[in-house]
Amino acid sequence: MSWRLAYLLLLIVRFYFTLSPSYIHPDEHFQGPEILAGDIFGWNITKTWEFTTDYPIRSVLPLWLAYGFPMTILRWIYGMSVNPILAYYCLRMFFFLISFSLEDWALQELGSTPKIRAHYLLLVASSYVTWTYQTHTFSNSVETIILAWTLVLIRRISFRNFGHTSHFWSCCLLGSLVAIGVFNRITFPAYLILPVWYLVPQFIRFPSSIFFIVLSALGTSLLAIYVDTRYYEASTPVLTPLNNFMYNFWPENLAKHGLHPRYTHILVNLPQLLGPYLFLVRPQLSIAFLSAISGTIVLSLFQHQEARFLLPAIPLFLASTSIPKFALSTPSRKWTFISIFGVFNAILAVIFGIYHQGGIVPAQTLYIGPHASSSSDVVWWKTYSPPDWLLGEHEVGFIHRGTVSDVSNVSSLIALDKQPGLRVWDMMGSHPDIISTLLKMLVTSVLQRHDRDDGDVLLVAPVAAKGLYKFLDDPSFPFYLKLEWTYSRHMNLDDFCVDYDEAMYYNRRLRRHYGINDKGDNNKNGNDYGENGALVLGTWDRIKLMISQNRPGLGVWRVISRDFS
Repeated sequence: MSWRLAYLLLLIVRFYFTLSPSYIHPDEHFQGPEILAGDIFGWNITKTWEFTTDYPIRSVLPLWLAYGFPMTILRWIYGMSVNPILAYYCLRMFFFLISFSLEDWALQELGSTPKIRAHYLLLVASSYVTWTYQTHTFSNSVETIILAWTLVLIRRISFRNFGHTSHFWSCCLLGSLVAIGVFNRITFPAYLILPVWYLVPQFIRFPSSIFFIVLSALGTSLLAIYVDTRYYEASTPVLTPLNNFMYNFWPENLAKHGLHPRYTHILVNLPQLLGPYLFLVRPQLSIAFLSAISGTIVLSLFQHQEARFLLPAIPLFLASTSIPKFALSTPSRKWTFISIFGVFNAILAVIFGIYHQGGIVPAQTLYIGPHASSSSDVVWWKTYSPPDWLLGEHEVGFIHRGTVSDVSNVSSLIALDKQPGLRVWDMMGSHPDIISTLLKMLVTSVLQRHDRDDGDVLLVAPVAAKGLYKFLDDPSFPFYLKLEWTYSRHMNLDDFCVDYDEAMYYNRRLRRHYGINDKGDNNKNGNDYGENGALVLGTWDRIKLMISQNRPGLGVWRVISRDFS
C-alpha cells in the first residue's frame, strides 16, 4: 500500500471521529464556543471566571479567529435562527479542515526529503490524538497549529538571506504568529525557548530582521490589547497574557484547579498521549524535537498538569521518531509492529473519541433543547458540565454549577430559583442523598406552582451512576423516575468503580424474591454474605459486577411525584 493511500484512509478515520460528539474536557466548550455563541447569536450562555474576573485572563482575539469566523459565516447564511447542533458540527468541521490542511502542511514543510515528509504525515495521521483532541475545539488545538507554523517560519528565516522578499514577509508573519500564540495561551513561549536559537546566527548577520519581527509582534499585540479592552469594557488597557501569568504564578491559585506532581507530564501524560510511539522517539537537534522538549520541561515546572497542555508537543515528538529496521525486516514483524500501534490508537480513540462523556451533547441538543419546556428543571448528575450554548434560543433563568456537600444547602439553592425560564442544576458528583433531597424539593415546588403547570423535572445521569438504584427501585421515595431518552455511547470514567452497597441491595432483593434466608448457606455460590455481613464475591463475580455497574449509556428520566400520579 502506498503512503498516499494509507494517509487517505487515516484521513477518513479522522473525519469519522470529527463527527462523533464525544466530550473530552469542559474547556473545549467553555473557553471558546460558549463565549462567542452568546456574542454572535445572542444565546443564553455561561461566561466562566476567566472572562468575568476584574483581571480577565483570556484574550478574545484568538477566539474570534478560531471560533468567530465559522460562526459568523453561519449567521450570514441562516441569520440568528441557527440550530445549535449545526453550529456545533460547523466548528468541529472547521477544526478538522485546519487540522489536515494547516497542521499536515506544516509537517511537510518541516521535513527535508519526500521520504521524511511521508514519515511525518503517516505517524501524525495515525495518532489517536490527531483524531480526537486535535479535532475538538480546544485552545490547545489552535496552539498546536500556530506552533507548527511558527517553527516553519523560524526554519525558513534561518536558511534564507536577508533582502529576499519572502524573507521579509516571513519575519513579519513570525512576529504576528508569536503574538497570537501568546494571547491564545500563555504557555506558548515555552515551546520556543530552544528553537529560537536557530535564529541567532541570522540575527547576528542581519540585525534588521529582529526589527521586523519585533515590530510585527508589537503591532499584533496592540491590536489584541485594543480588542480585549473594548470587549471587556475596561477603562484601562487589558493585558490578558500578563493577567494570566500573574494568576498562574501563585501556587494557591493553581491549587483551586488541582495540583499534580511535577513528573506527571513526563511519566503519565506523555505515555498516555504517545503510547508505544514514545519508544521510537530519538533525541536529535531538529527544530521539532527541541520545541517539544523545551515545552515539556517548562510546563513540568508548574504543578497543574493536564494531558492536553502537551498537545502541541505530540506531532513534534512524532516527527522525531525513528522506526527500527528490524521491525520492518519481515512481513510478520511488520504486521506485528503495525498491530501494536493500531490497537493502542483504536482503544484510546474509541474511549476519548466516542464514549468519553459522549451523551452530553446529544442529550442537550436532541432531547433537552427540543423537548424541555420553558419552565423545566433539568438536573445533571455525574456528568461534565452541559454546554449552555447548545440550548440555543432557550431562555435560561437559573443555573447552578458545582458539587453540593451538605443537604441543608439544597433549600437555600431552591430559594434562589426565582427567574422564569429553563433552570439548569449541574450537580456534578454530589452525593445521592443530595440529589434525592433536591428532586423531592423540585417536584414539590412544581406541584405548588399552579401558574406553571407545564413545568417538569428531568434528571440526566449515566445509566450506571452509583446511587441511582436508590431512586429507581425504592417505593418509599415520594417520586419515581420514568425513562424518557437514552444514548448508549456514553462513559463516565470519573465514576468508574464498584459499588458494593448496590450489589448487596440487589442481592438482598433477589434473596427475598426467591424466599432465601440470609442466614442460610452463605458460600454455596461464592456470592453471598460472610460472617461480618460483607458480600463475598468470587473473581468472576467481581468481573461481572465491574462490567454491569460501569456499563455505558446516558439517560434522561422524568421525575414524577407519586402523589400527583
